[in-house]
Amino acid sequence: MNVTATLFGQMITFIVFVWFIKAYLWEPLTQAMDSRTKKISEGLAAAEQGQKKIEQATIEFSTRIDQAKTQASSIITDAESKSKSIVEEARLAAREEAQKIAKTSSQQLEQEINAAREKLKSEVAAMSLLCAEKIISKEIDKKMHDKIIDEVVNK
Repeated sequence: MNVTATLFGQMITFIVFVWFIKAYLWEPLTQAMDSRTKKISEGLAAAEQGQKKIEQATIEFSTRIDQAKTQASSIITDAESKSKSIVEEARLAAREEAQKIAKTSSQQLEQEINAAREKLKSEVAAMSLLCAEKIISKEIDKKMHDKIIDEVVNK
C-alpha cells in the first residue's frame, strides 16, 4: 500500500465529507440556529415589552385607584352635606309646625276661655235675675234675703 495514495484518498474523502457537511448539514444547521436565535431574541423583546406593559398597567391601576378613592371621598362628602341639609330642613319644618300647633292651641284655649267667661256671665246674670225675682216676690226681710241668696248660691 502506498502511503501517498492513502493520504490522497483520505484527502479526497475529507474534502467530499466537508463538502457534504457544508452542503447538506451546515447550511440547515446554521439556518436552524439563526432562526432559533431570532426566536429567542424576539421572545426576549416580547418579554421586555410585556414587562413594560405590566409596569404601565400597574401605574395606570394605581392612578385609577387613586381617582376612584378621590371620587368616593367626594361622593361621601356630598352625601354627608346633603343629609345634614335635609336634617336641618326637617328640623326647621318641625319647628314651624310646632309653632303653628302652639299658636293654634293658644287660640283655641283663648276661645274656650272666652266662651267659658261668656257662659259664666250669662249664668251669673241669670242667677242675679233669679235672686232679684225671689227677693222682690217675697217681702223684704234681712233674714229672708240672706236665706234666698244662700239657696241660689247652693244651686
